[in-house]
Amino acid sequence: MKLRILALCCLSLAACGESGAPAISDPAPPHEGDVPVCAADGATIELDGSVAPADAKTYSVHPFRVATGVGRIEMSYGWTEHQPSLSSVPEIGGFVATTLDLGLWDQHGYRDAVGFRGWSGSREGRIDKNQSPIFVQADSAERGYLPGKIEPGVWYADLGVGAVSPQGADWTLKIECKAGDGGSTPADDPVDKTHIANAAPGWYYGDMHMHAYHSNPNAPDWDEFVARSRAAKLDFLMVTEYVTTEHWRTLGAVQRANPDLVIWPGREIITYYGHVMSHGETPHLAEYRHGFEDVRIGDIQKAVKADGALFQINHPTSFPPPLFSNFCRGCYFQLGDQIDWDRVDTMEILNGPVLTTASDLGLPLSQPTIENPFMTTAIQLWEKQLRAGHKITGVSGSDSKGVEATDAERQRAGWGSSATAVYARELSRAALSEGLQAGHVYVRTRGVDRSPALTFTATTADGRHGMFGDTLTVAAGEPVTLSTVVTGGQGQLLSYIENGVPVRVVPITGDPFTSTITATRQPGTEGPLGTFWRIETRDLTSRTTLGNPIFLKGP
Repeated sequence: MKLRILALCCLSLAACGESGAPAISDPAPPHEGDVPVCAADGATIELDGSVAPADAKTYSVHPFRVATGVGRIEMSYGWTEHQPSLSSVPEIGGFVATTLDLGLWDQHGYRDAVGFRGWSGSREGRIDKNQSPIFVQADSAERGYLPGKIEPGVWYADLGVGAVSPQGADWTLKIECKAGDGGSTPADDPVDKTHIANAAPGWYYGDMHMHAYHSNPNAPDWDEFVARSRAAKLDFLMVTEYVTTEHWRTLGAVQRANPDLVIWPGREIITYYGHVMSHGETPHLAEYRHGFEDVRIGDIQKAVKADGALFQINHPTSFPPPLFSNFCRGCYFQLGDQIDWDRVDTMEILNGPVLTTASDLGLPLSQPTIENPFMTTAIQLWEKQLRAGHKITGVSGSDSKGVEATDAERQRAGWGSSATAVYARELSRAALSEGLQAGHVYVRTRGVDRSPALTFTATTADGRHGMFGDTLTVAAGEPVTLSTVVTGGQGQLLSYIENGVPVRVVPITGDPFTSTITATRQPGTEGPLGTFWRIETRDLTSRTTLGNPIFLKGP
């Protein structure tokens, strides 16, 4: 016999405006005495509800009481589009399909970081699909979820409404509790944050957006993750799993087995109004639900920085609403008026492969390979923030889930398919953080092996020097010599860009190739950071490198 509870998914959350802030907060969840009991080997709890287009981008929590003696909790869920459903039409289904996300919080509460037990997004919509349910128990858990003892008390299933078809949909969530002690919880084995992989100063390469074992049920194991990263010649691996924190406590062994690399766990914080990254562990933060109750992205940013992590804006202009939103839920960043741009450390100016096709963009069209169009718009946004006085470092990330099937696909779009080059005093997390925040960075858009290498320096008349990211104080009209060395780019073009405007294009006629030009400040057009100069290289298909600026600022 099943216990059936009807529940409203939206919990009366009002529709959000352009800034992503809801007009009303969600009401509190039902009183503990009103929730169903999940007993060991007892009745399955089944929650039903419906969603309409107005419910999109909202969250709800569904409490259930875990009885004494439970050693394992299983959840499965799914949804059915109302008929007739446009989502079943292949040519337009991706534009309008319903997508629901799932997470879990334990007896510590659905707003306490200690209570967070995992998130799997929409990948686990499993009812009637003959797949195993999501589970948590003391010694193990589903990918994306945290193992740990099952304590009695009120737990919470967390349902997010990523998107809703025009016709709406019905959903069902099933929760089942099983007996047993679940075994022993594995001891924590986190990465040593102070690990130094190489004590020498130099250029080091990383991928700033890497999904791995906990982000996809078909992702390879950690040995394969490292092997592919090594094949891409990466030195530091930013392990930025979707929402979950489980990898923070388990990657110590991976780091010890690979002492010449820096394993750097982070977290992609998925909101329905934009995605951000915390590069580094944030033990006081497990939140991701901007717009739910009083959760706001500005407070999430403060918590990330307070815990010592770097804060990054991901793919800020990708898949703009309203037409393309369903292809990447919340990818387009709409929360610029709710964060402190001065506390943004990095921004993805390239996300995913630099060379793309219509099918990569979710379009049912045939066309040749082109430069990723979202790179141009991301660079424009980045340069706008630079002109406004926000010193943000431009980086790249593959955003790969590790499921590319062929070597060619992995080279084009897999881990390390683009590389962020950082000049650091050593290969360690602390030194890389310094280099990233200083802007001593450029992007090799096709990875280490298939993109040119750059040096870019500025020298004043009195002999002062600067490189990518540095600021030199100069008077108006004072000449500064910009010097560029390009290695591996013969036959390409080198562009000099002043305050976001290309001002000179130089053919790269040798290898290595050296170019120098004279630059000055432009007080009439510069912003609070001064006049900024940066470089790019390109071939006939796309840009192959993207440089961070050198700033010339008045006394």
